[in-house]
Amino acid sequence: MELPSIGKHCSDATCSQLDFLPFTCPYCKQIFCQDHWRLEGHTCPKKDEATLRDQRVPICPLCDKPVPVKKGEDPNVRMEQHIAAGCPEPATTISKPIYTNSCNVKGCKNRSAIPIICQKCRLNYCLKHRLEGDHSCSTNINGTGNGANGSGSKPPAANGPSSHNNWSQKVANARNARSSAAAAAATNRQNQNNQSKPSNASSGKKGKDKCLIS
Repeated sequence: MELPSIGKHCSDATCSQLDFLPFTCPYCKQIFCQDHWRLEGHTCPKKDEATLRDQRVPICPLCDKPVPVKKGEDPNVRMEQHIAAGCPEPATTISKPIYTNSCNVKGCKNRSAIPIICQKCRLNYCLKHRLEGDHSCSTNINGTGNGANGSGSKPPAANGPSSHNNWSQKVANARNARSSAAAAAATNRQNQNNQSKPSNASSGKKGKDKCLIS
């Protein structure tokens, strides 16, 4: 039992098959079955336009590389020019590589788009080896790693264990100096109190003697 209300018939005159999942030609917009929906499967009235629109880059038979062809240009003429020029490399939109900063760790082949310079040895490293402990950092002996001017000046000290110990020592010295100053101040106050007590006692005794004489 056929269901004419479901699906559509193929537009090809020699087929007219009822297809429940029909295909539409992207060029002539007609309905076709699975066997006739392709461009070569039916007589498409816009076949010439479709051929111009469906352009593909030809491949050189000698160097096996694509040969770009501009719109409206004959591919055969362009291929002859390519072969006559010695099969040059096709032009690209990128003139130079982006990842040019290679890591200085031996055996590492990673590259980065931006330089990652160590503040101690002044060499470039990748993200994996950017820390001093990851690339066994040491100051360059020849002085070539001390900046672009090559003056050989000592690079700024890194925040390593030595700088941390120096900072701790400074804090301890400051605390000791403050404690010594506080102890000296307390000793001075104690001495002043001891010196004022005998004078107060002698003044009180003289006042008592005056009272007895009067």
